[in-house]
Amino acid sequence: MKQWIAAFLTLSLSGCGTIITLYNAPKAADNLAGWHSYCSQIPRVYSGFAYGYCTMDAPVRYGVHDSAPIAAADMLLSGIADTLVLPYTIYQQNELGVIPVKRRQR
Repeated sequence: MKQWIAAFLTLSLSGCGTIITLYNAPKAADNLAGWHSYCSQIPRVYSGFAYGYCTMDAPVRYGVHDSAPIAAADMLLSGIADTLVLPYTIYQQNELGVIPVKRRQR
């Protein structure tokens, strides 16, 4: 039981892409726009994995949260979490469409 609780806390506190795209899609889109990601939209199906990919598909940023190993680990965990919520995200994709990422004008 302790292992499940530890796994849940680790997943929820890691800033998992699935969590941010499911519960705060506009914030996820704003993050990508602020990082000047080359992605113009995020599909809602496997959105956490796509968010992780779009995080890496941007100009170089510096900091501990922007390293490739951390992003790859997040993509792995997001892929697992995305699979678990697949029925819900299929419904969201059908009803709401993709999450648009609008670049900010300078």
